[in-house]
Amino acid sequence: MIKKFLNIEIEEAPPELQLSVEMRCRDIMQSDETDDIKKYCTHLVRHQMKQDVFLASVLGRLVELEAIVACASIRKRRKGFDLLFYRIGKIFKKKS
Repeated sequence: MIKKFLNIEIEEAPPELQLSVEMRCRDIMQSDETDDIKKYCTHLVRHQMKQDVFLASVLGRLVELEAIVACASIRKRRKGFDLLFYRIGKIFKKKS
């Protein structure tokens, strides 16, 4: 299943990665070491926070760059139109 976000294709994880994650989840569920599991879970929560902050920064930068590209494209088209009207104006001024 492919989804899109900001015109970026988001694909499913490869089967090898899905299997690896599933095996780790099963190991955790079978473990009787509650203190170790608590430490692991708190580590994951902190790590996820760092990932969320990083992804938010990356997406913000991506949106900023997309805006710069869009503005440059508009300026380029506008410059072409201005040049066209300038040349047409020169032609009409010569005939007058």
